[in-house]
Amino acid sequence: MVQTDENQGKSSLYPGEKKPFFRGGKWGWRLLLLLTGLAVVHFLNLFMQWTLISSELARKPSFQSPEYTFLGFSPLHRQEIAAIGRLPNSAPAGRVFAFFDLLHPAVFMVWNNAGVEEFFDLGPVLVALPAGASRIAFLPGSVFVISQWEKSLVRDFAGSIGGAIRARALNKDDARSGILPGSFVVKAAERSPSLRIPYLVYFYLPLVFIIIAVATSGAGMATAFFYYAGMFFLFDFEKLFVTVPLAWLLKALGLELATPWIKALAAVMALLFLAAAVYGLLHWKDKEMPPSGKWIVWFFILLPLALFF
Repeated sequence: MVQTDENQGKSSLYPGEKKPFFRGGKWGWRLLLLLTGLAVVHFLNLFMQWTLISSELARKPSFQSPEYTFLGFSPLHRQEIAAIGRLPNSAPAGRVFAFFDLLHPAVFMVWNNAGVEEFFDLGPVLVALPAGASRIAFLPGSVFVISQWEKSLVRDFAGSIGGAIRARALNKDDARSGILPGSFVVKAAERSPSLRIPYLVYFYLPLVFIIIAVATSGAGMATAFFYYAGMFFLFDFEKLFVTVPLAWLLKALGLELATPWIKALAAVMALLFLAAAVYGLLHWKDKEMPPSGKWIVWFFILLPLALFF
């Protein structure tokens, strides 16, 4: 019996038939591409923060700090990181080793020989550390964890809603291990590239891409402005919407806004972006949008989570 081409395309009776590795169809491949894109952005965000922090500290720390050693991406320097505890520590003030990994934009291994609660410059913040060896791990959402032996302390240095909840949850998880004393000072954004540049990227780069998407694919793409609603809750909304991206405008106008006005202006801008997103949602028409349009929108909606975690 002769098998037709139509039957051959549907099934095969021959042994050893090769099955496709992934049978998700177009929907499955686009979902995989979406998750891959978010993972790539997550890593690029970590790398950007690491580059800014290490460059800032390599030029000139803002505080009297000991010698810094920057190792880079931790999976490529496992032996050096494992040997940190065995290296001689003869510097009077101590030593600082730094690296980053897939979860942290910066991890500092600090030997503090100067005394209890001595301040160390760790990029966006000056942190008072206890005497001895400590580990300070920064998380992408402006949160850092100080660990020493079995004690730990989690602090949110951006003052964001999401950061405060995250720090409270992590401190609750580590409550049994004891709490370390200490304090920190956040640098001024205009003097710290590691604080200023990420907020410029978070605000302007998605804005440019969303405007291009709306211009080329229709008003429905404005739904992607929900990105800014997520960023409002997860990051410092004052720096995200006003003090960093509009610093050039406020300086040109000679304006110096008080904190209540900054909060109000940031809230108004967030509401404007939210209104634009709702407008896009009301004008969502599948027939007028490219097949990839809804996936692009979902990418921007989920993007705050990729930047925060």
